[in-house]
Amino acid sequence: MYNTLFAIKQLCELGETENANAMVSGLANFYRIGVSGGREIIPIKEEISHVESYLRIQQMRYEEDFCYSIQVDETVLSNTIIKLTLQPLVENAIYHGIKSKREFGRIVIYGRREGENVILEVRDNGAGMDKETLLGIHRMLTDTQVHTSQSYGLKNVNTRLKLQYGQEYGLSVESEIEKGTTVRVIIPVQGAQPPAVPQEEEE
Repeated sequence: MYNTLFAIKQLCELGETENANAMVSGLANFYRIGVSGGREIIPIKEEISHVESYLRIQQMRYEEDFCYSIQVDETVLSNTIIKLTLQPLVENAIYHGIKSKREFGRIVIYGRREGENVILEVRDNGAGMDKETLLGIHRMLTDTQVHTSQSYGLKNVNTRLKLQYGQEYGLSVESEIEKGTTVRVIIPVQGAQPPAVPQEEEE
């Protein structure tokens, strides 16, 4: 918040009122959905809107560092998810992936349904991780006693997902050094289900 407010102040001083207005709108939407009237479970549509506001703000701050796109099937937008699931993953992608590589980066958010699960992915083409670091991340996601400062956000999101949906759900991570990282969110299909087809009555 403080970094964004300072960036807005700088834009105002430079007379870039259009960009300042866009950043204020993004910040307002980010906190509006972040609060969500005290709700912890929100539709994926709102979660996507929340993380897109975050991405817009960061892109305006680091416009020469990365671009992003969001490719989420409409069929999963009404599904529900724990609030603040994607933002920590995107933050990791920016600060531990894109900025660590020091080259222009790309972040893509995918979303789709697979059977009775909803899959959301945050992919970046950043620095990636070597096998030893990736193994440490896998251990952290499966062992509650393992802690690392770099992956605290991942651990927190993974724990919240497992508490809400069960141990078979949560995060998985794939990464390759200098090629990028994919963090996958796996949750069950929630919300409205299609109505059952009525059976014909026996005569």
